[in-house]
Amino acid sequence: MNVPIGQHWRLVKQGEDLLGDRFYARTFAFPGPKTQVHTTLIHHLDEQQSAKAILYVHGYTDYFFQTGLAEHFIALGYRFYALDLQGYGRSIRPSTPPNWCDSIEQYGQDLDIALATMKQDGVEQVVILGHSTGGLVVSTYLAQPYKLAERENHYQMPFPEVIGLMLNSPFLALPFPPVILNRIHWPIRIIVSLLPFYFIKAKKATIYAKTLHQRFGGEWDYRLDWKPAEGFNFSFHWLREIIQAQRNLAQKSLSIPTLLCHSRISTIGKDSVEETQQGDGVLDVESMKQAAEKSFQNLTQVIIDKGFHDLYLSHETARSEYLHALDEWLGQLTQAKSKSH
Repeated sequence: MNVPIGQHWRLVKQGEDLLGDRFYARTFAFPGPKTQVHTTLIHHLDEQQSAKAILYVHGYTDYFFQTGLAEHFIALGYRFYALDLQGYGRSIRPSTPPNWCDSIEQYGQDLDIALATMKQDGVEQVVILGHSTGGLVVSTYLAQPYKLAERENHYQMPFPEVIGLMLNSPFLALPFPPVILNRIHWPIRIIVSLLPFYFIKAKKATIYAKTLHQRFGGEWDYRLDWKPAEGFNFSFHWLREIIQAQRNLAQKSLSIPTLLCHSRISTIGKDSVEETQQGDGVLDVESMKQAAEKSFQNLTQVIIDKGFHDLYLSHETARSEYLHALDEWLGQLTQAKSKSH
């Protein structure tokens, strides 16, 4: 199959997703910085008449597998879509290393494809939900100086309106407390800039991974080839691009209604699974909050007690609290939009 979807990308595969018969996946090929790359748009097959949708974007060393999250939004009357970005999950190909990117901005192509396809499906309004690095990706995308109307002109295709942004523990700052981060930010930036092709080899399962996967006693079952417990090899080039994207975002002022959800505390560096499960074992919540407050002008913050880094993967009590926060904010967003029309 080689179905053209406009001149910029091609639909190369479609059909029932690996998550089961309620999910459908479409894979698109398009030119990347060095070679052809792929992105995969997954959607739930219910609520197909709804004009509003959620678009979920995963984090680093990650892919979409959270079927319960999709079903939660379906029950609220939203369509649900999720992206496996180029180089992640369903979109990994032999020609490109997993998680590799030349710049965070390149994922804008994945988001363009997703939004244009959702519009073709009949979606008129979208709320984007980004987790961790996905939160940085979508924030960078929405902070670009050109608007969706200019993308429509570029692609000769209509886009839906993006009416809100929900951030689940977004990677808006490096994982250090603000005082330390202020001291070490420049040295880290210099090191990764001088050694862009250096990799730290992945060796053993992280404590955070052990809090999640059933293999280690966690609650969740997902593909360890796409979300390996030890992570993929860690690229200094990738970290350099993350730092640059964070710096660029810090200089922007986004007016889009935004919800920031994060754990109460950080548990980075804890020695046990039990200690790590008391909070965010990956990022520093104080630096995350400061970065969000700098960039987002219409920001609502919700603290999730004992929430994991991926709040949806937390234990039941924290997960329910997180979903309730999303529901409340979406209800307020809907009311505000109806009053403005």
